[in-house]
Amino acid sequence: MGIRPARTIRDWKGQPWSRMSRRRPRKSFVKGAPHPKIRQYNMGTDKRFEIEVHMVPDIRLQLRDNSIEAARQAANKYLEKTLMDNFFLQVVSFPHLVVREHTALGVAGADRISKGMKAAFGKPKGRMARVKAGDPVFRARIMKKDLPALKEALRRSQRKLSGNYSLIVRDITADTVNLARSVLGRKMKKKEVEKPVVAEGAAAEGAAAAPGKEGEKAAGKEGEAAKPVEKKGSPVKDL
Repeated sequence: MGIRPARTIRDWKGQPWSRMSRRRPRKSFVKGAPHPKIRQYNMGTDKRFEIEVHMVPDIRLQLRDNSIEAARQAANKYLEKTLMDNFFLQVVSFPHLVVREHTALGVAGADRISKGMKAAFGKPKGRMARVKAGDPVFRARIMKKDLPALKEALRRSQRKLSGNYSLIVRDITADTVNLARSVLGRKMKKKEVEKPVVAEGAAAEGAAAAPGKEGEKAAGKEGEAAKPVEKKGSPVKDL
């Protein structure tokens, strides 16, 4: 069964459900919650830049972790193609809250459709982040000449998220924290690395070069059958 629409958890309702303890799992209020789907929080090159841009929502929202991950990938791929390593993108919102759903029976082949229980507590199904109005979801640092490319990247990321967003641009050329950074910077490692694809021809050659255990066993059995069998008390005669 797929995930439910974003409108089901978009608005702030009730008390947040996020108490999890790694040191003492038995003390956790939440048990069996899935891990966040955001694979990387810092992208690009962490070095000295000229401006800093925050993408903030106009109203308070709740965002799923898979929607934040989709927005991150959309913005990061565009910036890597256009700006190469001359940017730094950071995911600020962390999905602390746990999404609860009460699963209802309604699949193909069912004799009846279950509507579920009224006001059911539900079970953990995912993660989400609560973002207030004006709090940044993404933070980016670039040069002034690259601002149009960053606006396009954030515009593409906004298609994956609920709500309307605004961009806050700040000059950081005289910021002491920015001046303390290196000019060359440190490039962030990519965590989404694709697995190497093995060619069919190379795999076939490898299989032919190294015979399996079954072939070795069969060869061993043939060799044993060729040897004469010695019986106790009767020497083997040469033919």
